[in-house]
This record gives sequence, C-alpha cells and structure tokens, in this order.
Amino acid sequence: MTTVVSVSDLPLSARIGINPDEIGRQQPLIVSVDLTLTDGAQGDTLADTVDYRRIVAEAEAIADGHIGMIESFARTLATRCLTLGPVREVVVTVAKPQALPYGMASVRVTLGDAG
Repeated sequence: MTTVVSVSDLPLSARIGINPDEIGRQQPLIVSVDLTLTDGAQGDTLADTVDYRRIVAEAEAIADGHIGMIESFARTLATRCLTLGPVREVVVTVAKPQALPYGMASVRVTLGDAG
C-alpha cells in the first residue's frame, strides 16, 4: 500500500523572477505537492503522516521572500517537505501563469527515492 499526501493547485502570491520587470513585484504561482509516505506510515494519527497545513505553511514562507526562479522555489519546498514526517518522496510542481503570453510555464522537482 502506498499513501500520498497532496496539496493541489495552491494559489500563492510571490516576489519571484529575475527579469527587471519582475523584481520587486508580486506574481501569482500555483503550487502542487505530492508526498509519498514511507512504507508502514498508515496515517491513522497525525503523528503517522504529514499535516497538509505544514506543507502550505512552508510554501507560504518561501513565497514571503524573494526567489529568482520557480526551479529554486520548487527545489526549496521539496527539500523542506522531506523533513515534515515519514516522507519517502516529494514531487513539487510550481506554475507561473503570467510568465508566458499564452500557456503556462511550470517546473516539476522530484526528491527522494526517484529523485
């Protein structure tokens, strides 16, 4: 049995970007996180799993500071999520809706067993 704790399509406002027109302004991000728990982590109590509110809090904390690239945002969040509990693998997707005139730019980072 595999247990995955997920936060999907979390809208955040972040000071993110490296282009001159991005510096100092807020931009929307959409963040999704999947945490695959270690074998044996049943999630019968909060101590046996990861509280999804902690995932959100970590993402919000990163968004509060300036970060240059969505790749850095995703990698930082994935690294932090590995420490939140019995986590075997983390997959973080960060989309930046206003990065392109059409479509959506995004990045996916995997850390843990497959990363």
